Amino acid sequence: MCVYNDDVCMCANQDELYDAISNETRRNLLFSLLNEAPQTDLPNNLDTPPGNLDRIEYRHKHLPKLDDYGFINWNRELDRVERGPRFGDVRPVLEALYKHHAEFKCSPSPQ
Repeated sequence: MCVYNDDVCMCANQDELYDAISNETRRNLLFSLLNEAPQTDLPNNLDTPPGNLDRIEYRHKHLPKLDDYGFINWNRELDRVERGPRFGDVRPVLEALYKHHAEFKCSPSPQ
């Protein structure tokens, strides 16, 4: 932890948390675990041809990242995901986003 002008700076665990929720695909997967059973099948829309870019990114980028951070446990053989040992770290942020989603204004990204 660091301190700057009496403010607490981000630690590595918080960096992982914000990295995890900064991506819509990862955020939606975490929301599915928040709102449903602690274990879920992978989304049906990923049942696509093996060369599909979304499927490749999901399986080679998003799932491994969330698994490495400990927010999920990913069973590759069964194509199942469950809450990981650190899911409790991300739960309050997801709940706050869910509760206050209407207050966040979506605007086009600057180009």
